[in-house]
Amino acid sequence: MFVEKAANWQLALPAALTVALAFVAGGFFPGTIGLAAGLLCLLLLARLTLAERPFAGWSTALAVTTGALALFSVWTLASFDWSNAPARAMTDFDRALLYLLLLAFMGLHARAAGHLSVLLRWVGLVIAITCAAALATRLFPTTFPTGGGVNADRLAFPLTYWNAMGIFCGLGAILLTHLTASEREPVAVRVAAAAGLPIVTVTLYFTFSRGGIAAAIAGVVLYFVLAHPRGLAGALPAAGLPVAFALKRAYDSDLLAREFYTGADARQQAQALMVVVIGCVVAAAVLRALALRVDRRMLEIRIGAGTRRRLFGALGIAGLLALAVATVAFDLPERIDEQRKAFVRGDKPPGGNDLRTRLTDVGNNGRREQWNVALDIGEIRPWRGVGAGTYQLGWERSRPAPPEKVINAHSLGLETRAELGWIGLVLLGIALLVPVVVAASRLRGPQRHAYAAFLAGGIALLLHAQVDWDWEMPALFIWYFGAAGVVLAAPVEASRSLPEPRRLTRLVAGLACLLLALTPITVALSQLRLNRSVEAFQRGDCRTATDAALGSLDLLSVQPEAFEILGWCDARAGQPGLAVDAMRAAQKRDPRNWQYAYGLAIAQALAGEDPRPSAALAVRLNPLEPLARKLARDMRSKSAERRRTLAGRAAIPSG
Repeated sequence: MFVEKAANWQLALPAALTVALAFVAGGFFPGTIGLAAGLLCLLLLARLTLAERPFAGWSTALAVTTGALALFSVWTLASFDWSNAPARAMTDFDRALLYLLLLAFMGLHARAAGHLSVLLRWVGLVIAITCAAALATRLFPTTFPTGGGVNADRLAFPLTYWNAMGIFCGLGAILLTHLTASEREPVAVRVAAAAGLPIVTVTLYFTFSRGGIAAAIAGVVLYFVLAHPRGLAGALPAAGLPVAFALKRAYDSDLLAREFYTGADARQQAQALMVVVIGCVVAAAVLRALALRVDRRMLEIRIGAGTRRRLFGALGIAGLLALAVATVAFDLPERIDEQRKAFVRGDKPPGGNDLRTRLTDVGNNGRREQWNVALDIGEIRPWRGVGAGTYQLGWERSRPAPPEKVINAHSLGLETRAELGWIGLVLLGIALLVPVVVAASRLRGPQRHAYAAFLAGGIALLLHAQVDWDWEMPALFIWYFGAAGVVLAAPVEASRSLPEPRRLTRLVAGLACLLLALTPITVALSQLRLNRSVEAFQRGDCRTATDAALGSLDLLSVQPEAFEILGWCDARAGQPGLAVDAMRAAQKRDPRNWQYAYGLAIAQALAGEDPRPSAALAVRLNPLEPLARKLARDMRSKSAERRRTLAGRAAIPSG
């Protein structure tokens, strides 16, 4: 059949999704997630109905992983029953569904030798291309402007969040290191990967992301330990020297490490650095091509098991000696203790005029408070959690002073436990760790290097996700679930004995895919209309905002923000009664969100009703919010007319 003849095209799918999502804010927003999940539903439908053996890759490990992720997705959606915030649960469900669909689609294709290697090549390529585009915006900001919503000082384009961009580049560094160091990769791949490393590492530097840099270093070291490729002897000097030189010149470009880097002097440094980076790209390619002879010589050497053990033992002893010397020379215990105390105190890393100072400081930047709040929320309902997507509401209720807007707990494990309880955390842990265990079991096989690269990149990502909100950025996790599908799939040899499924089986599976597609596509279309409504409201066009909000509700009636916009527009139009009804509807769909209690209080004051209970509720839901506290004070007046006047002057929350 046609799908079978289009051999291995699916191996490029995770890379294609990665680069596509990267350039739409990492895939963070609900509309993007819904469209991507809908696309995968259609691809899975085509697979199940057109392929001769659609379940060729099915295996026990794949069944366990997809089953756990499916249960996690269902548990996420079901959590709206006790959170009373269905829109939040649906957004998180769509994200989990996106990962599940890709895992299942890739896993249903039988695994052949080299499949994982090909997939990792595609992913490494698109990350390098994305990093090149990101670096261009840093070095030539006026020629390649990134627009609003992107941080001005640390490189965040195109994912729009610098730490996400940091781990994105870190993954690229790990995969390109594998591609250039593995003697089992094609010659062209080894040379091209070496050429990409200076771009990826310099881009990583300009994110000034300590977590991303640490994850990249740890991942590269882990890859060397697990894979011990013979091509390392040629790749390390060939790629390492240009990378080191490019990073040194980037570090010396001090004017590019500041918030304002568009002046004439900074442009000169940027132009000079671009020349250096291009030169290092060329040098890395040439040196790696010349070092291919070293690869061939290394392959000719036969090393027995005993010799290999002695060699590893010698390397281990040398490493311990080097660590001991460094400990004495640099007084590492005292330095580590100082950094530990700074982290515990909650120090924020220094910023200001020189962002390079961040790289030597481990202040937790508020993470400790966010984690503590997540731990406290997790104790409310330990087994089932407080509901998907509601950590932000708990943070607003319990956050320490000074108030800071936080949406995620900056820890996948702690946030999952808080929102979905131990049940959700166990299901997610199974889904994430089974591929790691299976890949580790194949490190002795002929595809050792590819599995080592998957493990190094995957473990680096999973560890980084415990200190940041990578899970909410599909551009970071798409490659992992795509590669996991290949890792877990049954081999081609096992699939040949499978019979072709009956038409009824195909029909039922196809209908299931269509049903699955309804939720993400509905959310995506509703969100697109809601986005138009928000944009129109912000520019003062309430007619367009109202029409778009009603259109959004026609598709998905649980959108509280659409009702909120209707309420504000009704208030502007002099219809306070309608505004009260709309704000009540918004609050009903997200009762723990202070903004809807705040909006309801204003609408009630304008309508001549008593707004004080709603205003007090807004303060209880977000005690440190200045707008809520001011409104509560203003609404204490006994004069309804005075309250109406003050409500008419009240500010509208920005989001």
